[in-house]
Amino acid sequence: MSLALDELKAVYNAKKAFIISDMSLYRNGVTAVIEKKLDELSVQHFCFFNINTAPDISLIEEAAKAVKLFEPDVIISFGSGYAADTAKLVRVKYEYPETDLCVLSSDFSDIAYREKNFPKLGEKALLVSIADINSNASEVSPYAVFYADGEELYIADYEIMPDMAVIDADFMLDGTKEEIVKAGLSALVRAINALDSQTATEYTDGFVIKAVQGIMQYMPEAVEKGAKESKSFEKLIEALNMAAIAYANTSSIINVDGTAQYLADIIRLSAAESEESCSRYSELSSALGFKGNDDKKLTEKLIGKIEELVSFCGLENKALKCE
Repeated sequence: MSLALDELKAVYNAKKAFIISDMSLYRNGVTAVIEKKLDELSVQHFCFFNINTAPDISLIEEAAKAVKLFEPDVIISFGSGYAADTAKLVRVKYEYPETDLCVLSSDFSDIAYREKNFPKLGEKALLVSIADINSNASEVSPYAVFYADGEELYIADYEIMPDMAVIDADFMLDGTKEEIVKAGLSALVRAINALDSQTATEYTDGFVIKAVQGIMQYMPEAVEKGAKESKSFEKLIEALNMAAIAYANTSSIINVDGTAQYLADIIRLSAAESEESCSRYSELSSALGFKGNDDKKLTEKLIGKIEELVSFCGLENKALKCE
């Protein structure tokens, strides 16, 4: 983290940083680590720490007003995916104050199919995202989620991706078992979703394979021992971000929270409906070390491995209810 912030001053000549962080991190003094470093670099800073849940439009507008007054040349999100998504949308409002995010959501909810161009960002402020265990991979994704009048809305475009993502396992070692489980299984869902996406490529497949290998190998020990086994934890964090990169470079947007319990059945149904999907699952299964030439049998071995991990995490594998 320190090296990345050094670059803000040495390379980008940053003078004023607006930090968007979670309330819990601020109250526990974690955000102070970043503030202290910015002091050392003689970078003025202001911290907006009202992030507690998924951002709604009123919170984004509140933060945008504070940014307008402070006039930073860098916006730093620190912590959860909520903080990162807020920062992405606040930069849009900072650079284009008249933009209606709700209208923008309807125009830019899918990267693959659109006719309009997203507003060009980066003229006023660099966007830096520093992740923690609850980041939900927002720091490396072109997606942002927010609420307006109780409705969940998405914006999807590579313009809103952070210019710099800082993934430092030291910020994540205090993650609870529940947080590690949620992060790991959410990443597994993202990886499988990216693998079976219509816009998957050999490049995204490569990230998927390495991500799933890492999750399967290192997650059990990271869940059991946490910070006591920092090497496994660090390797797991790398796997989570490879899953996120694959997911970010395919066009699907799904809600990954809670989906892991249905993941085995999703794969089973998808493989039954599509020979191509079955072949792709089979390839992933082989990459995990399973032997054989029968795509269906290899896919079942992959499913068994996923069910085993979900059970290890204390969750029930569930079947989809088809009506």
